[in-house]
Amino acid sequence: MAASLRIISKGCGIGLKQNRTLYSKIKTLDLSYLNFRRNASVVRNIPPKSFEYCYSLVRQYDHENYLCTLLLRRDLRAAVIVLRAFNIEVAMVASNVSDPIRGLGRFQFWREALDGIYSPKGTVPQTPVAQLLNWVANEYQVSKSWLSRLIEARASNPTSQFKTLVEMDNYYEQVVSSMNYLLLELHGIKDVQADHAASHLGRCYGMVNLIKVTPSQLSQGNVMFPHDLLAKHSVSQEDIKRGKNPKGVSDVVYEIASVAKQHLDKARSLKGNVPNQAMPVFLPSVFCDNYLTNLQKVDFNVFDPTLNKKRFLYHKLLLQRFKKTY
Repeated sequence: MAASLRIISKGCGIGLKQNRTLYSKIKTLDLSYLNFRRNASVVRNIPPKSFEYCYSLVRQYDHENYLCTLLLRRDLRAAVIVLRAFNIEVAMVASNVSDPIRGLGRFQFWREALDGIYSPKGTVPQTPVAQLLNWVANEYQVSKSWLSRLIEARASNPTSQFKTLVEMDNYYEQVVSSMNYLLLELHGIKDVQADHAASHLGRCYGMVNLIKVTPSQLSQGNVMFPHDLLAKHSVSQEDIKRGKNPKGVSDVVYEIASVAKQHLDKARSLKGNVPNQAMPVFLPSVFCDNYLTNLQKVDFNVFDPTLNKKRFLYHKLLLQRFKKTY
């Protein structure tokens, strides 16, 4: 954690010196509030070991959103970590269970866990995420519907295989956008324009992440591109696995990236109507914009090694948070 804070502190000034007033304000900003675990530990009713489990899960498997969580309101950070840990546990069902029947059983476990959490006399499973999800549900009154929607979307397509681009778009609206709706609820935001923008950003983030993980998924034999796009550009799954038809593969990536960019642009076009207090929910747009820009620079070659280069975007997160924009 301390290492992350040092990186963020050093990164504050990168690219900001052109605006000396803004730079001086951010440079003198008290960054001690980023000490997440210390702030979270003082919240009552949070078992320290259970929270540490959730914290480690998010930091390891969802690092971008972990960094965004550091810049949310202090009183919401622990709750967001728990929600993101829940999302990771549900998302990892398919990868952690080789038997499809056992996978269905794990999804059923989470359905029953939600029923127990939201029932006055329900029983909550004694697992770290379920116990803390119970705390979040009771403390912040988050809607069960968004959590259930996320489970059902994952259960209906555990391997993230899509027949069409439209199907993929709808999937990420249910999975990623649902998390955005939950974050808006935590911030007390009930606004149609904010919901609309959150929907578009969720779809964008999901598509960008699909492109981003393509090389690692391919190493496991998984091709996640929509089948209709593969057919349109005469690309077979074997072509991708064997490194053949690079032009066709780039064309497929281009089409997905174009839709993602359209969603990002639409989300940004709505920001003038989105309440200021909702702006932190849209911090992940920094990662979407950066990856799409770099992907275009390499002509949509998803296997270009420069795309894996570590990029210090913490200063951009801070700047976006400070300026209340996205």
